[in-house]
Amino acid sequence: MKTMRLLNLLLVAVLAVTGVMSCGEKQEQTVGVRSDVDSVINDAHKRHDYARLLELADQYEASGQITNIQADYWRGYSYSRQRLMRLSEKYWKQAINAEIHNKEGMKYFAKSANRLSGALLLKGEYEATMKIATPALEKMSKAGYRDNSDFAYLLAAVGCCQLKMGSPDDASVNFEQSMDLFHKVIEKDPTKPIFTTAIVAVITITDNYLQMNRSQDAYNWTLRFMELLDTYKSLPNADSMFIDKQQARLDIYHASALQSMGNQKEAEQVYNNALKSKYIHTNEGKLEAINYLMSAHHWDEAAENFEVLDKQMNQYGMWVSMDIIQHYLLPKYRANKKAQRVEKAHKVSEQICDELDTAIVRMQRDAAMELTTIYNTQQKEKEIVEQKANMERQRSMAIILALTLIILFFIVLILIRRLSAKRLEKAYSQLAIANERTKESSRMKTSFIQHMSHEIRTPLNILSGFTQILTSSDVEELDEETRMNINEKIIENTDRITELVNKMLELSDVNSMTIIERSEKLSAVEIASKAIEAIENKEDATLPIRLEYNEEMEKTMLQTNEQSATRALVMLLDNAERFTKQGTILLKVEARDEHVAYIVEDTGIGIPASEAEHIFEEFVQLNEYEVGTGIGLTVARSICRRLGGDVTLDTSYTAGARFVMTLPLNE
Repeated sequence: MKTMRLLNLLLVAVLAVTGVMSCGEKQEQTVGVRSDVDSVINDAHKRHDYARLLELADQYEASGQITNIQADYWRGYSYSRQRLMRLSEKYWKQAINAEIHNKEGMKYFAKSANRLSGALLLKGEYEATMKIATPALEKMSKAGYRDNSDFAYLLAAVGCCQLKMGSPDDASVNFEQSMDLFHKVIEKDPTKPIFTTAIVAVITITDNYLQMNRSQDAYNWTLRFMELLDTYKSLPNADSMFIDKQQARLDIYHASALQSMGNQKEAEQVYNNALKSKYIHTNEGKLEAINYLMSAHHWDEAAENFEVLDKQMNQYGMWVSMDIIQHYLLPKYRANKKAQRVEKAHKVSEQICDELDTAIVRMQRDAAMELTTIYNTQQKEKEIVEQKANMERQRSMAIILALTLIILFFIVLILIRRLSAKRLEKAYSQLAIANERTKESSRMKTSFIQHMSHEIRTPLNILSGFTQILTSSDVEELDEETRMNINEKIIENTDRITELVNKMLELSDVNSMTIIERSEKLSAVEIASKAIEAIENKEDATLPIRLEYNEEMEKTMLQTNEQSATRALVMLLDNAERFTKQGTILLKVEARDEHVAYIVEDTGIGIPASEAEHIFEEFVQLNEYEVGTGIGLTVARSICRRLGGDVTLDTSYTAGARFVMTLPLNE
């Protein structure tokens, strides 16, 4: 026992000597090399040499010239610029979970949290954004690291999430705090990068308000934009090109807000001011103006601006993904169609058809390549760990040999190796689990893309065929009836594509746990009447819908969300109509305990009792030959549950199908 205690004391002395020696060396080296390291990294950053940036992060981290958190931030930044978002999010998460020892570490923690929150917010993952941004703000507050643009932008990101998740008042508070802080930071450091960050935050807030149809709020924030830009203009070293670009962007968003408020003339005047700028005539500016042009129904100008889309994609090395098809090519087709550019619309529809399969294959290939890169980075990290272990081992051996403690060294080495083996075994186990989860996620994503591709391709092929007929030389030989039939088919399939895209957007909200605001009081019968009216107004409505209720139900009031409740009931009625070839659809309204029940009965093909829950899953269609996406029942149930109710199948009914939708009487 005494011998072991003596050995332990000697080991502590050795480690202390080692620490003093290494600290002395590092203190002498750090001051001299820090500026050089930052200079080299910033040079690679400015040259957009992201491969070099990754190499520098690995090299300087291995040599101890930069911290782990700083290296992970630059790795995440580099991968994000290469559109490898899985990897970028991985390293930013590592950065914000690392230990912070000084102000430099807090700086890169804030930058990583900002980047990660922005990436998640851009993907519409609002709950995930809140889980990153909120703890980051608390951590920065406790550390006294608040007066900076990263903290201000995180406040804006939290506000955007709150706005999307149904808390506009909380969002407004965070937006105001964000702008107050930006003004405070600008007073201390009125430089172009700070103004750029503040303007990006204002644009993000304005865009989110426009998406939520809160036109007045969007308009008010364009005034904030104007105030920021006026402040920058007053600086003695203001950049004229920067002013030209931001003034054009201000006018575009201002015009969009006015247009959505119904002030078309004023909106057009503001947009005409934007046309005086140089930026609006660049490819980037033309694309940014499209949202206003589409909302103002300036189809010819919108179609003309879309002509630069291919040039921009080539310039930035972008490939046609499903997002590009949805957000650019489909609106491009619509603009050309509305502008009566039949031949151009035909070419765009052909491009969409050609690119769909290519986009799917490319996404699958890139996902596989990204997984391979993740595996390679794991190997690289392992090599770095081994290099560090080797350096520590060599230093320990030299000291132990100098103090003749060879036996103690081998004992410590064995213990370290055992612990390392256990950690490696645990790490490999976690990696295997992560790989399995990634494969399952990729499979579900591929299934979703293939399903959407199939549903969109059919109407696009029909549109393409009719477009070829209309553009052929024999078009004048068609009689009026045939022309009318072609026109009806074009409208029908265009509406089908629009409906499919809308359903896909609704599907993105299915798994959300956000409770829908229930602040409207209305009659239970009124919801049923509006749902029936919506179905009967459809051009393809064929079956009558009979509404039954007693006199008491006319007096029964619900506190709910009218639009959401009606939408859910319309989906159930639409489902009944699609699967009922003849007969009548019955809608009954009854009071049940603390709920109101809407009972939809049809005389269609019916649903087996064994499928009572399966049919509410995403993309489930019992009849594969029936037209549809298989998400209507899924969305209807999601809406009702967030309203405090539910949708179920009554398996006791055998004359067809009977769905029961319930809504709570009180809030």
